[in-house]
Amino acid sequence: MPEGITLRRVEGKDISRIKTIADSRLREEYSVDLFNFFFEKHPECFLVANAGNDIIGFIVGVPLDNTTLRIMMLAVTMEYNMKGIGSSLLEASFNYAKVRMITSIVLEVGTENSDAFDFYSKRGFKVTGLLPKYYKDKSDAFVMKRYIVM
Repeated sequence: MPEGITLRRVEGKDISRIKTIADSRLREEYSVDLFNFFFEKHPECFLVANAGNDIIGFIVGVPLDNTTLRIMMLAVTMEYNMKGIGSSLLEASFNYAKVRMITSIVLEVGTENSDAFDFYSKRGFKVTGLLPKYYKDKSDAFVMKRYIVM
């Protein structure tokens, strides 16, 4: 993890800042209600990265069942992009999965989002499917999966 950066579980007061990051970095627009839902129902794998007191990134993971964790969102501010923050957040989700004996992690990434595709591919994710017209703008997404080694 980069020096001076800490990871912690989300707190209710973080939601507004997380939504701001999501709005600036993710292709879809998500409601505050959705972030509150994740906070209330799945706080254990809803993590933020801090630089000092400022939230600079977040990840939301939701267990689908006893064996699979789905990464719903991962975003880092532009200022901290390409500095290892996303990798640290993703690694924390791997650790969360291992402790709970979860054996795989799945996520979706836009087929034209080569940066995100490369990021996940370099971290062991493989394409397992295609979701036609997945996003609001009717663009496609790859389903990507990584198995967790216990």
